[in-house]
Amino acid sequence: AQIQFDTLAFKLEQIQKKSDLHTVRGQAHISGLTLHQQRISPDTVLLDQATLDCLVNIGKNYLELDSASLINFNRLDFHPYLKTEKNQDWHITASVNKQDFPANDLFASLPRGLFYNLEGLRADGTLSYHFLLDMDLALLDSLQLESSLTARNFRIVQYGNTDLRKMNEPFEYTAYENGEPVRTFEIGESNPSFRPFQAVSRYLPLAIMQSEDAGFFHHNGFIPSAIRESLILDLKERRFARGGSTLSMQLVKNVFLSRNKTIARKLEEMLIVWLIESNRLTTKERMFEVYLNIIEWGPLIYGAAEASHFYFAKEPSALTLGECIFLASIIPKPKHVRYCFDGLQLKPYYTEFYNVIINRLIDRGLITPEETEGVRPEDLKITGPAKYYLAGPDEKPL
Repeated sequence: AQIQFDTLAFKLEQIQKKSDLHTVRGQAHISGLTLHQQRISPDTVLLDQATLDCLVNIGKNYLELDSASLINFNRLDFHPYLKTEKNQDWHITASVNKQDFPANDLFASLPRGLFYNLEGLRADGTLSYHFLLDMDLALLDSLQLESSLTARNFRIVQYGNTDLRKMNEPFEYTAYENGEPVRTFEIGESNPSFRPFQAVSRYLPLAIMQSEDAGFFHHNGFIPSAIRESLILDLKERRFARGGSTLSMQLVKNVFLSRNKTIARKLEEMLIVWLIESNRLTTKERMFEVYLNIIEWGPLIYGAAEASHFYFAKEPSALTLGECIFLASIIPKPKHVRYCFDGLQLKPYYTEFYNVIINRLIDRGLITPEETEGVRPEDLKITGPAKYYLAGPDEKPL
């Protein structure tokens, strides 16, 4: 990392000592801070000014940042609380509560170089933010995670570098492979592969939602319980095992953000999703329409029309329930579609996936049991050009 600053002041003193308890007061001020670190942001980050006034309690087996502590950067200030305690395992508790503050203070305080799309955005109204994390690594299933940003009389007065309403009109979309652009095409009627929402089989959105995000048309962009469950699983397996992204989050990541996997990108993604969903900048149906036309479904196959013709040599409006369940299944790993087949036959483990999706659709009254008759993965027929790709370069298709 490369760090520069104009001024830096720092003070630390012990103000209390009782047996195993030490209380330390710390104060710091920095101005004109620039930071360049690729994992934070590909651009240089500039913070005009920040101050910290902290009260830290140090016990025999814990460290606690008292909620009397104050953090201020640019025009935003808040009182955080954090406690880390070590028994057999670590127990971490953190919270932030800030009520009814001017909405523009948040956007005017975002460090430059960290949130490109939001730079210059101005807003009226007030915001309130609540965050709570209670995580005992010995009892991961008891993990608590709460995060909510609520608005009152909120409105966007001026957009920043990017108009967040861009999905409402035809726009150019660029697809990337390994961080490099591979195709650019329009999301609109001038693109012969574009299909409106109504021109796609009704089974395709249903199958995708049951697989990826069942509550898409009802939530506000986030599913806290899904994020919590994903975090628990990731901690148990000590790897990134599952994400908690909604379709809204996947869409914003693809349409608005760079392909650099940084901390800043995730934070910007969440803010843009909140702005679009909370202010209804784009309708849910249009968002799903865009999603259906940009999602990757195989080697350089983007959108429902290309996928439908590639695998089944037909229009997406003619897709069957079984074909739609298959297409939904490969969304998480479209580049691995070859490994789903033995020749042109779906592998046996697909039976469980089909059963899960079908049962969800029936249980929620979205389809009738009669519609599922004969819908089995072993009956799926690949009739489009994909049969040559799936058979491999040295084999003839069945």
